[in-house]
Amino acid sequence: MWVTQAPCGVALLPSTHDPFMNDQYFDKAIEFGNLYKALKKSCRNVRWKDSVVGYEANGLKNTYHLRQDLLKGKYRISPYQHFTVYEPKKREIVATRLRDRQFQKALCMAGLYNDMVEHLIHDNGACQTGKGTDFTLDRMTAHLRRYYLEHGTEGWVLKCDIRKFFPSTSHEVAKNAVRKRISDDRAAQAVCNVIDSFEGDTGIGLGSQISQLVELAVLDDLDHYIKERLRIKHYLRYMDDFVLIHPDKSYLQECRKRIEEKVQALGLELNKKTTLYPLKQGVRMMNWRFVIAADTGRILRYMNGKKLGKQRRKMKKLMAKERAGLLAEGTTRNSFIAWRANAKRGDTFYQRQRMEHYFYDLKGRKEP
Repeated sequence: MWVTQAPCGVALLPSTHDPFMNDQYFDKAIEFGNLYKALKKSCRNVRWKDSVVGYEANGLKNTYHLRQDLLKGKYRISPYQHFTVYEPKKREIVATRLRDRQFQKALCMAGLYNDMVEHLIHDNGACQTGKGTDFTLDRMTAHLRRYYLEHGTEGWVLKCDIRKFFPSTSHEVAKNAVRKRISDDRAAQAVCNVIDSFEGDTGIGLGSQISQLVELAVLDDLDHYIKERLRIKHYLRYMDDFVLIHPDKSYLQECRKRIEEKVQALGLELNKKTTLYPLKQGVRMMNWRFVIAADTGRILRYMNGKKLGKQRRKMKKLMAKERAGLLAEGTTRNSFIAWRANAKRGDTFYQRQRMEHYFYDLKGRKEP
């Protein structure tokens, strides 16, 4: 028994649809073995939660019931959990329940992920296998190195950011982006149901793999427009944060106008962080500043100075709580090690030395 296509917002119903077509992977996703494998992957790194331990302990039974609901068209998305995170900045997170993450993970593994990322540009660095923070930072270095060989250090940077990207995304725009890219109608319907599960006509919750893939697709046409129509060779995007580098200031000003038109057509807008500035000031991306050394052309990567002071204050508070017995011993050290691992991504030798000395001063003993 299979599941038919239905308009967005309507339950999936049984049918005799042929599941063996190459572009149809919904049935593969809801096979018991694939659902159970998706459960195990969804539990990684979150087994400290009681709810996860309880669900996984009855994983075979829960997977069976999930599969039966999917086959009979009775599956419904569970209510979301809402909470706020404050690092690296304040964000409202809409957490997906483990049962729903299990189904969404299975869908992504079966073919949804490949459909959604197949036509993304190479320099879109977020939420993809083999990409992420390091990929994006390395690509920025590569772009600047190539730019220097062609134009030297003279040029301009257009740094753009979408205002409240996830909360402002129209459901209709998101569903159109999904239907355009997904080859399996029932898989597309399942993603549309996820989009409609968020309250109102706008806003997609930040907290699931499918939500992130949908948001990548929403701006994908803009990426291709910038690369193929505006002919911006040195362009890089990480989710709603993107950078254009070009030797002509007036052309980038024209690009900004066209980008604003495209963004407004999607029901979005650029925020106040969007700026046009000289390349010699360095390119700011993901809390790093990239500078081209005028004499050698070397690409230097500097950490945001505000992050150094913030980490010092954080370690001081952690150490005070650790000494008071409110935190486990080693919490401050783990925070320092994590910060140092991130700092090693750039030219931060002296900053790391100073932070290490500061850490041992907090500990009240000399460096070993």
